[in-house]
Amino acid sequence: MIFSAKAILFDMDGVLMDSTPSVERVWRTWAVKHGLDPEHIADQAHGRRSIETIRAVAPELDAEKENLKVEQMEIDDKEGVTALPGAAELLAHLPADKFAIVTSATRPLAVARLGYAGIPVPRYMITADDVANGKPSPEPFLKGAALLEAIS
Repeated sequence: MIFSAKAILFDMDGVLMDSTPSVERVWRTWAVKHGLDPEHIADQAHGRRSIETIRAVAPELDAEKENLKVEQMEIDDKEGVTALPGAAELLAHLPADKFAIVTSATRPLAVARLGYAGIPVPRYMITADDVANGKPSPEPFLKGAALLEAIS
């Protein structure tokens, strides 16, 4: 299939890499420490900013403080973080100024996970640090599109 595009936005997890084992381990551990249902918490954590998960599942906790703990746990847990087949090769063949990664991870976490997966950090990324509202809000993807539009 051949198609043309002005630019491409990639989600990170589930598109370029898989961090499911790490995500689930970290969130289950965090849930147990706080007396919460680990399965429920792990199910809530995928594809959204961690601070939003904490606010949703444990509103009584200091979300900012807990978010720092969870983020460090996620950065430290690299076991099972892998590139999806062909992801690194695809990105290597794209012009660096024509694609961006849009992720719910913070920049430090995204950089760590990309490194664990063997995917070079791209020139352009929109991370949890760059938006007020994470996915499923369109804000992250709209910011990514605006970023690439501004540079083309």
